[in-house]
Amino acid sequence: EGAGRGAFASRDIHAGTIIAPVPVIALSKGSLETMKERTDGTVVKSEQLLKNYCYGHPDSDLLLYPYSHGINLVNHHSTKSNVKLRWWNDSSPYFNRTLLELQQSSRLMFELVATNPIKKGDEIYMDYGDEWDNAWQNHMESWRPDPNNFHVSAETMNNNDDFHVLRTENEQQLQPYPQDVFTSCYYRYSDNNLLKPNQKRSMVVWKPTNGMISLRNLRPCRIIQRDPMTNFTSSNNQVSSHIYTVIVMNRPGLKESERIPKGHVHVVSHVPRNAIVFSEKVYTSDQHLPDAFRKEIGWGFISFAVEKLKELTTISLLAATFCTDQSLCYEEENRQ
Repeated sequence: EGAGRGAFASRDIHAGTIIAPVPVIALSKGSLETMKERTDGTVVKSEQLLKNYCYGHPDSDLLLYPYSHGINLVNHHSTKSNVKLRWWNDSSPYFNRTLLELQQSSRLMFELVATNPIKKGDEIYMDYGDEWDNAWQNHMESWRPDPNNFHVSAETMNNNDDFHVLRTENEQQLQPYPQDVFTSCYYRYSDNNLLKPNQKRSMVVWKPTNGMISLRNLRPCRIIQRDPMTNFTSSNNQVSSHIYTVIVMNRPGLKESERIPKGHVHVVSHVPRNAIVFSEKVYTSDQHLPDAFRKEIGWGFISFAVEKLKELTTISLLAATFCTDQSLCYEEENRQ
């Protein structure tokens, strides 16, 4: 309720049914700690968003990250929970391993099991535990916006008519966009890859080829020119009065055929407004703010005792007892 996304049953499920296997990766809590600089220059300690999706215990440095499909969409509900976790039987040989050994080789796995009959279309809920529930309630009551870390999301800008006409780089010198966002363009370099040897600069016209407006074609771009245009209607039926000339850049994860050669300046003209969006720089969205909620999912649902050794990197899963019932930006590369 109010969680945004969730997991829903695609068919009727009987109580006791194994809904999904839940393999996990062992991590230490310390490995998710980061240092973040505020806009006023101060540095604060933060934690990666990944922690919210891990299973953990307050008396252990160990976290278990589940990576099976859909498991991270299962939301919390303390009274409507209809699934819970239990150990997969073949996990027991790994209970006496150190954290380092678990990271090197492990077949730790839970099973997600229905505790009640679930009807097709019902949301799947799991109880994250009292400690998680209390931490969330405390966060909701105490959180206040940080005046030293003002943030405007890319989504807000993309839906705001004030940003429909985009500023060129020269205009941004006097009226910059928020530092957490940058402009991205839908563009396929492979459609126009006609470079000659040692060519340092090229210019092509943007073409609306099939499937162009897709996330796989989104990449950073710098707006260098804005020109008037009439009688152009974008895909959302907004009439655009301009077209743009941009310098297109690479982003991580592109196929080799889509990568612009290093040192080459690739200019694209006649780019329509609906082919340009605002994107957020890595680790700058709302969920990455320094005071954003961070809490591992409790594994108290498994009757579990943790033996802590002297070194935090040798946390053991000794004395584990089986319970028979039971979170994608594009990162902007350095400009060429």
